[in-house]
Amino acid sequence: MGVVRGFGKYLNTLGYASFLPTLPKVKSDYIPYIFSDEEVTLIFHYADNMKPINPKSCSAYFQLKIPMALRILYSCGTRLQETMALQRKDIDFKNRTIFLKKAKFSKERLIPVHDSLIAILERYCLALGIMHQPDAFLFPGKKPGTHYTTRQMESWFAEILKSAGIDQHRRDPHERGACLHCFRHLFVLKSMQQLESAGHSVDVNDLLLPTYLGHECLLDTDKYMRFSGVQVPESLDVFETFTAGLIPNVEVSYEEE
Repeated sequence: MGVVRGFGKYLNTLGYASFLPTLPKVKSDYIPYIFSDEEVTLIFHYADNMKPINPKSCSAYFQLKIPMALRILYSCGTRLQETMALQRKDIDFKNRTIFLKKAKFSKERLIPVHDSLIAILERYCLALGIMHQPDAFLFPGKKPGTHYTTRQMESWFAEILKSAGIDQHRRDPHERGACLHCFRHLFVLKSMQQLESAGHSVDVNDLLLPTYLGHECLLDTDKYMRFSGVQVPESLDVFETFTAGLIPNVEVSYEEE
């Protein structure tokens, strides 16, 4: 079916109107990896003390950029690609927000940031000397005008997980091994726990979390709650109540939503 759709798209580019069949939705038993509090502590410990194997192959301030990137991913639940593309002008220190302009599906969104992270970001920008350079990338690459790639970050994170003794391999076909995108799943879990603890009345009309994550609908956010109910039964119960009768038991194949 994917081949047929691809050919149809090709015909459309040539000016021939072509019908694009809808891909069938399939049930997913996908279960993400959820970092424990102890694992998060280990990750930041090794990230903060990480040293490049070949210093000459790394850009300046390597030992600052990796820990900073991880703190944004952990604290804000942002996608890796949109995080790597951040520029100094995207950080509003006065209003404590981050502007994500290169998000998925070419969308843009503004997200609030905790005071503690803003303070760290301010010191970080001062250390890199980019505080007054609005177009400077937050995570500049070795070559001028470039920024760290997702592949580079994934490679360095794999080294951190190895040092921390965290298994990166999936345990069964439905699981995703530990990776950077797992921070986004963890952010959803922590957010649901905070809403629950604060006594927030969560219902199907509450689009706070989906909007923050840049999701089009609750179905996308539902993918982030496919962790084991044995680990976090209370949060899972709250989310099931939140989506009861709204989200069908089918979904498209998993990707970095």
